Amino acid sequence: MARSSSCSIACPPDPRYIDSVAVSKGGRIVLIVASIVVIGAGIKLAAPLLVPVLVAAFIAIVTGPLVMWLCDKGVPRLLAVLSGLLLDVTAGAALGFPLAGAVATFTERVPGYASKLSGQLDDLEHWLAGQGLHLESVFDFSEPAWMLNLATTMAQYAASFVSQMVLVLLIVAFMLFESTGLREKLARIATPGQIQELSDAAREVNTYLVAKTVMSLLTGVLVFLWCLWRGVDVPVLWGLLAYLLNYIPTVGQIIAAVPAISLALIQFGPGQALVVAAGFGGINLAIGAVEPRVMGQALGLSPLVVLVSMVVWGWLLGPVGALVSAPLTMVIKHSLAHSDELRWLAELLGPSPRPAGKSKQQNPDAADELSRA
Repeated sequence: MARSSSCSIACPPDPRYIDSVAVSKGGRIVLIVASIVVIGAGIKLAAPLLVPVLVAAFIAIVTGPLVMWLCDKGVPRLLAVLSGLLLDVTAGAALGFPLAGAVATFTERVPGYASKLSGQLDDLEHWLAGQGLHLESVFDFSEPAWMLNLATTMAQYAASFVSQMVLVLLIVAFMLFESTGLREKLARIATPGQIQELSDAAREVNTYLVAKTVMSLLTGVLVFLWCLWRGVDVPVLWGLLAYLLNYIPTVGQIIAAVPAISLALIQFGPGQALVVAAGFGGINLAIGAVEPRVMGQALGLSPLVVLVSMVVWGWLLGPVGALVSAPLTMVIKHSLAHSDELRWLAELLGPSPRPAGKSKQQNPDAADELSRA
């Protein structure tokens, strides 16, 4: 017994044990990657079911505080839920009906836009021929099929949006009913610390969605007024598009500006198109200067993570996934932040600290913690 104990103290670790530890860490990484792939494939397949549920969840998160406040004031639960649902229906109608009408108007005018574009391309071809450059026609833009296909796709998305809103509002109604008794349920199954974590996550997402909705509404109104003043056709469509795409941080407004500027180019030519583009740039700069002060650090994601999450969620869930990519990634980041083993991933998803030297002084063991993870 003495010999074995002394050998266990003096002998170095068995190399096979070290290899098994390394293999276990490598196998853990492979397992995590495989789990992410499997979960992503499941989300991709279940997208038609998940999209209305996710949209309903975010609407319920925004409306829930109002319902809870009414219940705390003594309003009956049914009346409080109906009040929140009425607010959601009003907001959905204010968005859906103008969007459907604007898309229909744009579709009707597509043949005229195609004809103007064909004439402009003919003039460009003649001008290039006068400069000694002869270009063969690759595509006949006098046939409006390509623009009709684009307009049809937009109309299909608008119709799908309006039709799914009925299902979404039904899910929202049940979610709001459940939210009124959620605190009692959580008190039975969760610890106070877990309840606080859930409350913090819901408050963070709610703050972001409310602030983003206000700023998106302001952006949409400014874009509508600018397009109306410059004479761009269907300004309601471009204002609503700017409102919706502003939910996509960083690149949303760039995407929203492209169709309106393209239409201005077809209608008026390059000069007015540049003026319209300058207006969009001014609006984006103004909103970009005001938005951080209104929202503070509600987003808490690096610009690269925002862009990558938009691509990933857009691929998994379609256009709606791109719109809700930021709050979805926020929820994931918040979940990682409350895990001892995965907290370093939440730090990587967050924005870079402003004073780099100061952050190192405040957390000198960050690199060691990351290497250990």
